Amino acid sequence: MNFDLDENQEMFKAAVERFCGGADVPARLAARRLPGGLDRARWQELAELGLIGLAASEDDGGMGGSVLDLAVVAQALGYGQAAEPWLECGFIPARLLAGTEHGAVVIAGVAIAAFAFAEPGRRYVLEAQGVKVRGGRISGTKQFVLGGAAADLFIVTAEMDGATRLFAVPATAEGIEIRPYPVADGGVAAILTLRDVPVGEPLTADLGAALDAARLMAAAEIAGLAHRLFDDTLAYIKTREQFNQPIGRFQVIQHRMVDAYAKVESIQSALYRAVLQPAAPMAAIKAHVAEQAIWVAHQAVQLHGGMGMSDDLAIGHGLKRIVLLSKLFGDPAGDILDYARAA
Repeated sequence: MNFDLDENQEMFKAAVERFCGGADVPARLAARRLPGGLDRARWQELAELGLIGLAASEDDGGMGGSVLDLAVVAQALGYGQAAEPWLECGFIPARLLAGTEHGAVVIAGVAIAAFAFAEPGRRYVLEAQGVKVRGGRISGTKQFVLGGAAADLFIVTAEMDGATRLFAVPATAEGIEIRPYPVADGGVAAILTLRDVPVGEPLTADLGAALDAARLMAAAEIAGLAHRLFDDTLAYIKTREQFNQPIGRFQVIQHRMVDAYAKVESIQSALYRAVLQPAAPMAAIKAHVAEQAIWVAHQAVQLHGGMGMSDDLAIGHGLKRIVLLSKLFGDPAGDILDYARAA
């Protein structure tokens, strides 16, 4: 089977590589200290490259990218360790805002949207319960709103007439309280409290399909991160010396790197399956990818020593991002168990 990228996919991959090329660790840390934890100029640049529009249909002013096109972008962003939350504030909003007036400004990078689905005490449950819409007004609390501190628009799940619906809520609406807080990967999420905020008609996007696609993009980004951590660690053990020789010459280190390489290849194979088989169980594939990638990341940190967990090296940032993505829309243990029960 031919896994070579076509001309357009190579173009998008190259664009992402150029975009990520100048973003070293100091630049990443500086961006995290900006209001909302996001560099809006960089976000605008990402949008101008078409990386948000790729996730939207042509009817909505996007580019209608294929699953493979998007997976290539997500994996390249992972490998480049981009600080910008493309998945959370780009891909997911582009899918959920399909057919609305908000889509165009989000695709253009003029406005930043965040998806608010998690509720206190309900962990990975995606059905809304505590946030309700009654009489055209929405009330309740959402937590773990990734990118929420920088958001101009929230896409909120809420219970209405016994079903979970989606609503677009401007961040400037009266009755909204936004409380930012840092999360594991260095980004800034928010706790969103809504008190009788007026809302319009529910969005018509298919939430289940959008989240399955988001799981695939998370798996692709994790694959890129795992590959980057492996490559960086391989380069490091060739130069780090102990007992007057590179540590990569020690057999125990070589064995660990061989095991890491096998897991990186397993991750890539799972990603190929997800791209080629749209009906594949995306939650289980994401769980497998995350489980293998966390192991690779732990090896990378250990082989770098104590500095591997510091904010001065990209290794630690990669591990933290993998951990966050592994728990987005379900964690590896729960998703694998659910899939086994269903099978």
